[in-house]
Amino acid sequence: MEDSSSIIVDGRGDCRDAARRLVLNCVGRLYLITQSLEAELYNHADIHEHLTSLATANRNTDIRIIAHSTRVAANQGHYLIHLAQKLPTFVQIRTTVTVADRNFRESWLIADDGAYLRLQHPERFEGYYETDNKLECRAYHERFIEMWEASEPDQNTRRLSL
Repeated sequence: MEDSSSIIVDGRGDCRDAARRLVLNCVGRLYLITQSLEAELYNHADIHEHLTSLATANRNTDIRIIAHSTRVAANQGHYLIHLAQKLPTFVQIRTTVTVADRNFRESWLIADDGAYLRLQHPERFEGYYETDNKLECRAYHERFIEMWEASEPDQNTRRLSL
């Protein structure tokens, strides 16, 4: 729920800065619901480096991504896809399969236990974020887990071994 402690994001730049801030301050758990792994927000070298160092330094790191479509991102060599292929124990990408989840049009980034970014209109990069709201984060986390359990491994991001 949006309130006075929320920071409004409106536009590509605001969203990119908010996503970067939350990811780079993450210390162990990052959950993401996204339409298509928006490159403008998540395909950056510093995000890749931070998440790689998290996963290699902390065996409890948990990075989960639910995406409606990863086809374009996979074809463009997205950093998060490379990370999931390189460190599949710590980074997993799944895709939605139920009608209700396929019709979910928001994007959420949940970092650790208290920070989140909620884009109510991801195509227009509009939403809000908070850096310290454990109660709200818990509600987003519960909904994320429901969607995660109803999703399946993404075929576009599987690493093919020859």
